[in-house]
Amino acid sequence: MEVAPAGLAAGIALAASATESRVELVARIGDDPPGDALLLAFAAAGIGHVATLRDPARATPVELDDDEVIDPDPELDAGSAGGSPVLSAPTLDAADVGLALRYLSDYRVIVVVHPADAGVVREVVAAASWASAHLVVVTAPRADVPTDLPPASVVLEAPDNAAGLADLLGRYAVAVDAGEDPSTAFAALSASAAAGSID
Repeated sequence: MEVAPAGLAAGIALAASATESRVELVARIGDDPPGDALLLAFAAAGIGHVATLRDPARATPVELDDDEVIDPDPELDAGSAGGSPVLSAPTLDAADVGLALRYLSDYRVIVVVHPADAGVVREVVAAASWASAHLVVVTAPRADVPTDLPPASVVLEAPDNAAGLADLLGRYAVAVDAGEDPSTAFAALSASAAAGSID
């Protein structure tokens, strides 16, 4: 089985790295063959992953061509009330994110995709404030939107089908990193997307 990065966070990182910008991915993946393949794919795309944690207790989710997500080793997460496996992907907690952002000391834009809890958002807000970095928070559909973000932050609710959003946010992060005014960059890219020039 060929493994390639998928999902909104990976899509944003790939879109940003396609412009030859420096991109670092903060994530947690399984310590398994699909996780190894993802790290190789990120490296081949020029995406740094020194702050990507490996989790031996959970498997890297694998999405099949028909959008079905499978857990390569459901026995790793066995133990639900009914006796059947619980399929859970590795997730980052606030401490993981805080440590990663202290380790990655040079950044001007932080994009957070589907933060798992408010603690993660607090860590990112603190890091963005410390580094004077621009913050983009992408929430799941109908999720609670954080209210205590810095004034220049962008908060978006990802649509159920977010294919074009990854490219737009990757390009936006690169533009802001290059020194463009965030509101001007976002307006220009949104207009391009509306006109159909961003696939």
